[in-house]
Amino acid sequence: MSPIAIFTYNRPDHLKHCIKSLKKNVLFKKTNFFIFQDALKIKDKEILGKYKVLYEGLPNNFTIIKRKKNYGLKKNIIDGISQILIKYKNIIVCEDDLVFHKNFIYYMNKMLIKYEKLENISSISGFSYVREHQLKNFPNEYLLSLTSSWGWATWGKYWKKFQKSNLTQKKKELFNNKKMQNLFDYDGAQSHTLWLKKNSLNKISSWNIEWEFFNFINSYFTLYPKKTFVENRGFDGSGVHCTKSNYKYQLIDPKYTYYENKKNFIDNIMEDHFLRSIIKQNIDEGRLKKTIKKLVYFNL
Repeated sequence: MSPIAIFTYNRPDHLKHCIKSLKKNVLFKKTNFFIFQDALKIKDKEILGKYKVLYEGLPNNFTIIKRKKNYGLKKNIIDGISQILIKYKNIIVCEDDLVFHKNFIYYMNKMLIKYEKLENISSISGFSYVREHQLKNFPNEYLLSLTSSWGWATWGKYWKKFQKSNLTQKKKELFNNKKMQNLFDYDGAQSHTLWLKKNSLNKISSWNIEWEFFNFINSYFTLYPKKTFVENRGFDGSGVHCTKSNYKYQLIDPKYTYYENKKNFIDNIMEDHFLRSIIKQNIDEGRLKKTIKKLVYFNL
């Protein structure tokens, strides 16, 4: 069974709902959980008290790692994943603002086993970019040259390669190549190049954009499910990187039950251009509405 790492900072209420959803999974008791709690920049007795009460009620398959000083999201996640992968060969990574389908743990473990030996699939996502009305157009599993940080998994071999990689020269090539930038920005749907530049200048602190670039340079893919197993509750304005906005993606369907079908196996490692165009449009629409909202507010 793959271990699950959960990262949290100052949201004990979110973490409570996250764990509550995981407890509904049939493989919950067989899974080892590791909670990495970053230290608060300013101590808050109420928040710390809520964490204490929550931890006291957890079963023995939970290990709590409390940071003695503030690491920040980037360092907390990179250090936590690296620490777990010293002992385990793969890992499932979650943040405290996520809630999960009852088959999330089962699905992630099945996919980690199913695609372990297949080259160029570096991670598994439990989240899906597919909208409800688009489900009929998608297979049960699909590949994107786009990573996800909303309930995902990877193998130690890819993470260790990521840790050892020096992509300074590749970043220089990207910053001077418009065509390469457009591909990295997922045909303009994302602002990856801008985020990577800001991260390189220490204007933001993001582990995910470095992982995204590593996957892009190595032509790695992420495997996604058609039906989502993850719902992000961080769009309430409480997160570090997610602003307050309406959630545009699939909600978890409690009636949906996932069964592993061995006949469904992706052996042609490539991204479907038609599916890519749909996902790009979905991301694009979300960013466009957010931009319009900001402009309207500014004009007021």
